[in-house]
Amino acid sequence: MRVGAPLTLLTLAALSAQAASVGAGAGAGSQKITPKVARELLASVCSSGVMTGECTPCPAFTGAQGDTFSPATVIYGHFADPRATDALIDMGGCGPHVNNFGGSLLLRWQGLTSWKLLRYVQGIRSGQCLNVAASDGRDLLLCQGSYSGMGTVVENLVLLDLTKPDVMAQNFFSTYDTSQACSPTGSIQQIVNWKLLAKSGSVSGLEVRIKSATFTRPRDDTKAHDPCVGKLSAAPSRTYLLTYAFNGSRFALLPAARPALAALKRDNSEFGAGQ
Repeated sequence: MRVGAPLTLLTLAALSAQAASVGAGAGAGSQKITPKVARELLASVCSSGVMTGECTPCPAFTGAQGDTFSPATVIYGHFADPRATDALIDMGGCGPHVNNFGGSLLLRWQGLTSWKLLRYVQGIRSGQCLNVAASDGRDLLLCQGSYSGMGTVVENLVLLDLTKPDVMAQNFFSTYDTSQACSPTGSIQQIVNWKLLAKSGSVSGLEVRIKSATFTRPRDDTKAHDPCVGKLSAAPSRTYLLTYAFNGSRFALLPAARPALAALKRDNSEFGAGQ
């Protein structure tokens, strides 16, 4: 970690607004980062951060050379300590495809002076997250992520605990869209939406809607037998509802949602592997 030019400090008013957002309870989410906030947050991460709001070249802790490390979103909360104000920044660049071209920086507000870098979580993108207030006073993070490769698009929903070495507290499921993978059969699945359920001001559960269909692709009749040529024929899609209860540290699938889970697994056997 390098400290360069004098730090551009957050104003008391700005910090108060952030703290109010954090203290508003479950549901505070990732927000697009502004250039001003990017400079304030990255001032303690890299020498170029205070001037440009990004890191050039890649910081040593990323293990990458060259390139540019750029912030996309930020979410505030009590991620590592219920008494502290933390920020998690979704960063793009300085990472290979296998690590989803980036990761997330966890920073902590140091009194009235500056932010301090606590850790870098490689490969974990935090651009679509919501805070989930845990029973110990900290905030967990419910995040939707995606990854694509070899014609397959994978979407997943995970619960992150930033005090854990691997940060993964729960992996709900992964959806698979293999329609561009040139396979003779496959699935077209995607997350439609999800929302936290509240009771008495705290998180009580989760609802997730997922669209799913299967497809076949007739084999090409040419001598080359190109698997990508055949026209895809998809069955009508259906939308399924998965519901979960929250016990303060983990979500559990409700019995009423088991038929929907079974149907999603029939469309793709790998769905729900993280349950």
